[in-house]
Amino acid sequence: MIVIGKLYRLVRGHLRRISWGVVATALVLHMGLTWLLLAWAGEAKLIAADAFLYYYMTTASTIGYGDLSPGSTAGRYVVALFVMPGAIALFASVLAKTSASLLHFWKRHQMGKMSYDDLQGHTVLIGWHGRESERLVRLLLADTHTDDEGIVLLAEGLTENPMPDQIRFVAVDSYADCGEYTRAALAGAARVIVHAADDDRSLAAVFAVMSHRPAAHVVAHFDATAAADLVRSHYPHIECTRPLHVDVIARAAQDAGSSLVAGEWLGAGGPTQFSLQVPADAAPVQAGKLAGAFRAQAALWVGYRDGRSAAPVLNPPDHVEIAPGTLLYYLADARIDGRRVPWAALAAG
Repeated sequence: MIVIGKLYRLVRGHLRRISWGVVATALVLHMGLTWLLLAWAGEAKLIAADAFLYYYMTTASTIGYGDLSPGSTAGRYVVALFVMPGAIALFASVLAKTSASLLHFWKRHQMGKMSYDDLQGHTVLIGWHGRESERLVRLLLADTHTDDEGIVLLAEGLTENPMPDQIRFVAVDSYADCGEYTRAALAGAARVIVHAADDDRSLAAVFAVMSHRPAAHVVAHFDATAAADLVRSHYPHIECTRPLHVDVIARAAQDAGSSLVAGEWLGAGGPTQFSLQVPADAAPVQAGKLAGAFRAQAALWVGYRDGRSAAPVLNPPDHVEIAPGTLLYYLADARIDGRRVPWAALAAG
């Protein structure tokens, strides 16, 4: 009795929600009974192996080309009273279930319920700031260095994807929930940007991200120096940024036009700052030769940062030797392809 009761509740549940199993079972049963009834009515041409499925589908979809039709009175009654009502109803059910499934799938994407754990080389953006974040997304997608596998936004407090045509979205209840970050494929990300609504949320996000030990380059933005210093004390390799409004104002007052220069350096248009890494298999290069190579490509080399120092070295002397793997910073109208730089000709010596 217990087994029968469980079976009854299972069947009743499937019938109540008209599951795919119920629709498929009903479709198979109806097709089987249709074939038997047409065979009983003597409709040999309609039950032939190469004609039955074609006739059934054209009838169910109401297309009805007319090239196949019942020839006997009994066959016409079978089609009119059993085949047409049942087949059309089942066909409509299949279309309705398919449409509902596609709509449900789209809603899960729109509402941030999906998982993108198969992505590789993408950008994970944590936090949303309206138009400011929209501009950040457009800048990232406009650069070939960061548009590879797209952007996954992970944010709390959002009910739907703010830019559904351009980014993927993962909704979370709290940035401190470490388990939610796997849905954004954190392990395969090339870069992570933390820019939450306030420093407390940004700190929670940073520590949750680092619990996964990602290989990605992590950038975290903070309003307070203390929060940035706290992160650096635990994770020196995280690049922490802070608002530069006061600094820019001070420099503009001290040196007229300096704010315009800073805006050009960091802006998206005109000569903009980029970075390029010396290949790991290259010989050490000389600073003076490197500056000339960048000038030959209409770029201005401004400095470098190696793995031993967190601070960049700006305007180094010409005799300085720069090791392989060092990150170079330069100003140019567009990003330079590292393969176009003659590294062998720039070797020190």
